[in-house]
Amino acid sequence: MRSLAAVVLLAACGHTHGALDDGGGGQGSDGGSGPRDAAAHLDSGGGGDGGLDLDGGVRLDGGVRLDGGGHLDSGGGVITGGPCLSGAPGAAAFRILWGDANGTAYVETTLDGLPDKSRGQAGAYGYEIGFTPQYVDPFLGAGGVQLDDSDFIDLELTTAGVASISTATLSIFGRSLSVDTDGSFNWQTFIGTGATATDFVSNVPPYRWYSADMTTEIAPDDANTLIRIKAGPSSGVLVVNQIELCLVAD
Repeated sequence: MRSLAAVVLLAACGHTHGALDDGGGGQGSDGGSGPRDAAAHLDSGGGGDGGLDLDGGVRLDGGVRLDGGGHLDSGGGVITGGPCLSGAPGAAAFRILWGDANGTAYVETTLDGLPDKSRGQAGAYGYEIGFTPQYVDPFLGAGGVQLDDSDFIDLELTTAGVASISTATLSIFGRSLSVDTDGSFNWQTFIGTGATATDFVSNVPPYRWYSADMTTEIAPDDANTLIRIKAGPSSGVLVVNQIELCLVAD
């Protein structure tokens, strides 16, 4: 009778303390010694959402996923552009490149990693009538659009679908075109303005990435984001080959 009572008691206990489940293909054991397949599944009692799920690599249902190659994924990050070419933190949200059409600079969007891509575009504009963006410096570097005190570059975006932005970095790839001095750049949005330090952009080749923090000048979930970029306050002329916006965002 005592043996029968013990069997009944064990059956009643079941898996209330958690189970090591082999995904349904083999035998399981609460002690962890039963056979397991290549994707062992640990749950908290059947649902899985309260515990750990190890599928191809490791997935923590609370937030972090490591795939089979050891890649760390935030498990729902909204910026999909991958690592930033500039080395800025976060993921690339938007990137453009300037090309040459017989001396006229034209813009090409090379990456749009924002959730809403309906508005992503860019262009160079001038204050004078009949402005044409000039492609310059094709011999000492990759070349790019000339940015001086008579023109500007606009990035027209939407951050719809981005719940929060903890860091935003604006970067240009190029150099100062002034023979005598290094350069700098500034930006403005509907929220505020910002600028790099004086002589921030070197006038010596080769081209480099120059990055500046613009976190306070960009807002999440904004359908009408405009970033206007100008040269200055030092060196009134730059050559810009690429522009990149990187975000640490949710």
